[in-house]
Order: sequence, then structure tokens, then C-alpha cells
Amino acid sequence: MRIARSAISEVVGLFVADWVQSVVIVAILAAGWFAVNRLGAAALAGLVLLLAGQMVWFARAEARRAAR
Repeated sequence: MRIARSAISEVVGLFVADWVQSVVIVAILAAGWFAVNRLGAAALAGLVLLLAGQMVWFARAEARRAAR
């Protein structure tokens, strides 16, 4: 029974993490779209930094979750 609970927890965790990450990416892209329209191409550097930071954030969170 413990193995089944652990497997279910892993599957649910993967789906939830993927959905949250997808929503964050879409939000960053939407904000970037509006920033580029208002500020021009200079806002692309911020967009790239936000996307890179998001990838690092979620990779660290997944590593912490897997280490538990």
C-alpha cells in the first residue's frame, strides 16, 4: 500500500508541477508581449532573464521535491 501511495504522489506531483510551470511560462510570455509593445526590443532582455529564472526556479524546486 505504501508503494502505491508513493507512486500516486509522484504522478500527481508531476502533473501539478507541469501545469503550474506552464501557467508561469504563459504569464511571462504575455507580460513580455506587452512589455515589448511598450518598451521596444530592449524588453527582450528582461523576458529572457525571466524565462531563464523560471527554469532555474522550477528545476531547483523539482530537485528539492525529489530529494524528500
